[in-house]
Amino acid sequence: MLFANQSLAMWAFFLSVIPLIIVYLLRPKAKDVLIPSIIFITAVTQQKKKYARVLSKLIKDPLFLIQLLILLSLIIAIAAPYGVEHREVSGEYTVLILDGSASMQSGNKLDKVIEIAENHLTAQNSIILAENVPILALRGGDVEAAKNVLGSFPKTATTADLYQAITLGSTLLTDGGGRILVVSDFTNWDGEDPHIAKKLAEGDGIDVSFMSVSGGENKIAITGGWLSPVDDKYQYTCIIKNYMSSAANVAVDVMYSGKQSADTYNLKIGAHDSEYFSLKDICAGTTEITLHPDDDMMIDNHAHIVVPLQQTRRVLCISDYENSPSATALKLLPSVDAVFMAPGAGGEDLQNINIHDHDLVVVGLCNESPGAGLYENLADYAAAGGGVVVMAQESLLLPGTDTGRLLPVVPVSMANETTLKGAQGGVMGDIDVADIAIGHHLNVDAKTGAVAWVTSDDGVPVISYWRIGAGKVVYLGIPDIMGDDAWSDFHTKPEYPIFWLDLVDYLCGASSIEECNMQTGSTVQFDLKTRILTPAGQSIKTDKLLLDQTGVYHLPYHKIAVNLYNAKESNLVDGSGSVSETPGAQKDVVTTKTDVKKEHDWILLVIALMLLFTELYYLRYRGEL
Repeated sequence: MLFANQSLAMWAFFLSVIPLIIVYLLRPKAKDVLIPSIIFITAVTQQKKKYARVLSKLIKDPLFLIQLLILLSLIIAIAAPYGVEHREVSGEYTVLILDGSASMQSGNKLDKVIEIAENHLTAQNSIILAENVPILALRGGDVEAAKNVLGSFPKTATTADLYQAITLGSTLLTDGGGRILVVSDFTNWDGEDPHIAKKLAEGDGIDVSFMSVSGGENKIAITGGWLSPVDDKYQYTCIIKNYMSSAANVAVDVMYSGKQSADTYNLKIGAHDSEYFSLKDICAGTTEITLHPDDDMMIDNHAHIVVPLQQTRRVLCISDYENSPSATALKLLPSVDAVFMAPGAGGEDLQNINIHDHDLVVVGLCNESPGAGLYENLADYAAAGGGVVVMAQESLLLPGTDTGRLLPVVPVSMANETTLKGAQGGVMGDIDVADIAIGHHLNVDAKTGAVAWVTSDDGVPVISYWRIGAGKVVYLGIPDIMGDDAWSDFHTKPEYPIFWLDLVDYLCGASSIEECNMQTGSTVQFDLKTRILTPAGQSIKTDKLLLDQTGVYHLPYHKIAVNLYNAKESNLVDGSGSVSETPGAQKDVVTTKTDVKKEHDWILLVIALMLLFTELYYLRYRGEL
């Protein structure tokens, strides 16, 4: 028998078993009292007891033995014992394409998929999860690696593009050999017909097999839903579809922010018919709608709604120009309370203002440098979760001006005319930056970790972003200087006020109703890797999130409700749970021997649990429990 974690088990032994033995050895000793009538007997046996005293002290208490066996069982389990089984498998390279669509969650389809996949593993395996975009879960792994991936097979709820998944699988088999096995219910798919991809792959000498799984019944489903503003609240409307061949009495339960509503709504829907259901006065927070009766595919019996909290954002503008285009835009923005303050020489006028009372600080055009102290205070403010915007200006180049750790760039020198390119995410995605004329700009050096939203034609960051602690800082290299000294014409564009609206929302963590309610299969792009909690409770860190689960995703600044809303995906073909196969071309297969690890730690955990119950029973027997 082999062990995977021997060193860890040794540490556990010395930290648990040795202290247990010491505790039992140091227990208070019983006091011996000499009784004359038995002195002779005691004297005869005293020498014998002297040699066996230590051993008898340990074994005379059954509780010690039970506790020792429990610890030894757990320590050996920590060591991860395993055996190696020599198994003969096919020497081929197999690409397993597993359907990750929502319909695969009905009945026990996922269990069948895993069983089929495990029965078709070969010496070399790749696993592709077929969602609306194919996900490569494993590339070229052995049997053990493939089983580990299958053991954590996710429950996803998108549609499946089998054509693209087969195409991706074909590119993995570059030598033209190997085989592709597609396991799906084939009830619905995105894109081209997978049979076309099958023929194309077979034309390249790749054996492609389809295996179909079926089972489960979907009675009712929410196949669509949307929110409409009504005064300061929202109205939710959804479409409820009855897939049964008889009329259905549908009960609708509503839960507001985790609290069950006292009202239950009832609808009668005809066979294969649909009905609209509306819910008024949806306030800020999360709302969940659940349909009954239950069926084999419950993910479309639920609808999740997130309404973001609308609140006034306090913005502090530090500038000598209160009537600049940016100041005018901020004054006119809805739900924004803009406060203006001139910096003064060295920033003395700002000492009486608590910047932490504001959601966003904008450092606009200043005739003189506000001073290094202000930038240091703004860095602390951003680290605590605030948002900061600093406009490019000549005062950043003045001697004694040090932006320190605040900006994502280091100003170097003045530069003249350039063209803009490469709007990368952020709030610039819908703006044609090539249309903005630039007469002047600052040459800057990007710091490590900075993200350039817009660059000049020679790669100098013009609009850049980064995070400091929990906050966000934006360097805006397109100031709103007007007249003959203007650096650009951006402030004359109709998109300029919208840019400021999006920038304030972005830096203050506000989101639109559309950004908080999305459909499975959508993607969310982040500027930096962001920690996200999925509806399944898994914490992930990514800069591009595929919304492939129904429920509520928790992001640092808001939540996203994700629903299936797909009538075709909800329309299951009611089967008997059978498995059918469409084989590819038959050919001779060379087998090879491989080592498969068989873990035994679960046996030791069961033994430890049984010993624990034995200890409790013994303590009860002794009257100590």
